[in-house]
Amino acid sequence: MRKKHKARILEIIKEFIDSQIKTDTGQVLPTGYNPIGNIRGAMFCWCMVPFNRQNVWCQLRCPNATQLEQCGDMTNITFEKDEAVRSGKDKFSYDEVIQIRNYHENICKLVLNVPTYDKVLTLVGENDFVISEKKKELEEIEKFYDANKEGMSEIEKSTVSTRIQTLRLQLGFILPDDTMAFLCKWAMGNDVTDIKKITKENLLKAASLAKAHSKAPSDYLSGVFTDFNKNEIDTYAFSVLNEHMEEHKMVSGKYKWFWNRGKG
Repeated sequence: MRKKHKARILEIIKEFIDSQIKTDTGQVLPTGYNPIGNIRGAMFCWCMVPFNRQNVWCQLRCPNATQLEQCGDMTNITFEKDEAVRSGKDKFSYDEVIQIRNYHENICKLVLNVPTYDKVLTLVGENDFVISEKKKELEEIEKFYDANKEGMSEIEKSTVSTRIQTLRLQLGFILPDDTMAFLCKWAMGNDVTDIKKITKENLLKAASLAKAHSKAPSDYLSGVFTDFNKNEIDTYAFSVLNEHMEEHKMVSGKYKWFWNRGKG
């Protein structure tokens, strides 16, 4: 009896100690606390994802900086190109479109957990008869091109090649545009961070201070940034600084040449 009584007392003491363990926020943890549920909630999130303007509940994985970097060599910080494309002065080449789309697709594969990207792909492949017809068209036109390209004129080659490229884009990236845009913005934190508010001047100043004090440019920018955003800032800021220094050297060189010429 004494042993049982002693064991019970020890059990009561243990329960009391467990009930007094507190989290960093001061909350008392319940007896037998199991963190798996909270961990799952932190790593997987249920979100309303648009599919052609129809919102669908999907469970998304929360990627870290390393996982995002493995999706491809892309960045949020593309001032000159974005501005030129928006103004109509420039446009993305076919290779650039492929690179961007591949990156977007890799992010979608990474973040879609329920359903998975492959399940969505299978669903579309089994039900979209337009896709099936375009696959047949692509196979036929590729065979035709391979068999007849030697006798084609350059204009004919260009016309057929353009059609092949168009079909490959249509078949290679089948998720709706609003779906891919949402998933990419969500994964990269564009809707909850300040990465899109950064200007070229901000980066130049941050890089100059970082170089002077042997620190990272992201240390000199205030705002909400993910680890992935900080890596983007650190990489691009030094690129902006180097570009600025090269331009300064060129301008200084021109003035020096003009001054020496005048003195002669």
